[in-house]
Amino acid sequence: MESNPRATRLPVPLAAALPVAFTLLLALATAIGELLALAEQPGGSTAIDSSITTWFVAHRTPALTLIARDLSTVGSQAVLTPLTAIAMTALVVRRRRVAAGLLAAAWGGAIGLYMLAKQLVDRTRPPAHLWLTNVGRTPSFPSGHATQSLATLGALTLVATARLPGARVPAAAGAAILTLAIGCSRVYLGVHWATDVVAGWLLAASWLVIVLGLTRGLRAGAQRPEEGAARD
Repeated sequence: MESNPRATRLPVPLAAALPVAFTLLLALATAIGELLALAEQPGGSTAIDSSITTWFVAHRTPALTLIARDLSTVGSQAVLTPLTAIAMTALVVRRRRVAAGLLAAAWGGAIGLYMLAKQLVDRTRPPAHLWLTNVGRTPSFPSGHATQSLATLGALTLVATARLPGARVPAAAGAAILTLAIGCSRVYLGVHWATDVVAGWLLAASWLVIVLGLTRGLRAGAQRPEEGAARD
């Protein structure tokens, strides 16, 4: 069904729904960031953020630091961008255009959401003396690694297992564990508060659900004309 040219054209309501959903989700993320600011202590963290960061710092070891840095790299655009590009190319070659569109929207939308939310909220990162990796002067909320890893790995899991339903549960479990580890690595490395990471996960999960819902609507819309033609 995905090779049908009609399935690659977004109906007007669906085309309008995507940017509207993006805008509403961005507004919600910004509102959450502003609410967190009300609960922040002078150092820029909430009480729970400070406690979690202190725990991670106290349990640092050379081996864990190496693992955290590797996980952080896996969750970065340096890895996820080429991985997404390769997967999208393969999907287009195999004429799975809707799946390619889902992946592109999930990946690109997640990046756009966290980049804009960072600028709008402008939350301060943890103190630089805690950092085990350099992040410059970029804002902290939400975690870009948490957002893009969940959205991208989630979308990759969906498209990879669409025709392998038996692999869906183990693949989803693996993606979830990796996403969790990537998010925790950012707190361990001292460059994000825990609430930055949780916000990134929630933002990505919400966006992925929206994109998946619109994709299913697109597929359903493409099937109806064919069913009508078959009856004629």
